[in-house]
Amino acid sequence: MTGTTMTRPRRDGKSPAVGKGRGVPRLLTRVAVFAVIAAVPPLFFDDYWVFMAAQVLAFAVATLGLDILYGRTGQMSLAHASFMGVGAYTTYVMSSYGYGPAMQLAAVIGVALIAALVVSVPTLRLSGMRLALVTLAFGELLAWAIRNTTDLTGGTQGASVAPLLIGRLDSSEPLHAYLIALVPAAIATAFAVHLGRTQLGRRMLAVRDSELAAESVGVAVARTKITAFLLSAVYAGVAGWLYAGITGFIAPPDFDLFASVYLFVAVVIGGAGTVLGAWLGASYVVLMPEVFTLAGQPNLYPIVGGALLAIVALVVPDGIVGLGRNVWRRIRGVRGDEEESR
Repeated sequence: MTGTTMTRPRRDGKSPAVGKGRGVPRLLTRVAVFAVIAAVPPLFFDDYWVFMAAQVLAFAVATLGLDILYGRTGQMSLAHASFMGVGAYTTYVMSSYGYGPAMQLAAVIGVALIAALVVSVPTLRLSGMRLALVTLAFGELLAWAIRNTTDLTGGTQGASVAPLLIGRLDSSEPLHAYLIALVPAAIATAFAVHLGRTQLGRRMLAVRDSELAAESVGVAVARTKITAFLLSAVYAGVAGWLYAGITGFIAPPDFDLFASVYLFVAVVIGGAGTVLGAWLGASYVVLMPEVFTLAGQPNLYPIVGGALLAIVALVVPDGIVGLGRNVWRRIRGVRGDEEESR
């Protein structure tokens, strides 16, 4: 009929306004839960563990970025810690010239984007292990550059980084470092959650599942992969900026191949493709070495980490988050059966 707009009826029988209204309480609940969890370290732990919590926040930004690249787009990278190094050393250079946190962060994002373009554009047709090898080469090249530019980066001896000074906050103080890192971590988390609801996020999932199928339905595979790589690099750069300001010292081993492998392990163990999994993985990477150190067995951490990765890959491929979801579904199924039997 002319002048009449036909709309497809909703299968659930609810209007869009109702669904939108239900989303507001859910969002407020998530914000409240995040706020409560964020308040735990400064209220109940001493300065040492608050300092460790600040590092968890920095590494959470990094793992969220790697999850965008690997967990959502299916692109394997063995240089994610190298991009953290790009951010950390850019911070060091900028701070040595007297620039403040705002200029440092702007430079970190700019340099990270340039480095990501240099790596991603020539590798448009690569994926899987071939892409991983290219990123590995980039990481080794960056490590070589750091070691051989002593006057600029400090070389193998490392470099002391000035603390981040934002208003009255000084990142050399554990509580201040935690508060400084909390804001970027919250923003990074909110963006990662929102990304999954966008067209870009859905295109990333399509590329992860099958590049050929995604291309056949009109997804710009190359553009999607580059975008994911750029976002991942920016996340890693910001994480490096936070790490440098919080710890106050950086050295090449902090961003070598083993560091990149640990970040990859974190994403897999936590649960690839999930924001919660990235946070769990960051907590694992930062806190587990400290647990083994306090137990007097620091050398066991790499062994236990490798064994845990193998177990997760074989038994729980969806990581801790996937295991929790399966357990919750079984509990709900048992409860449902009990209620039906009544």
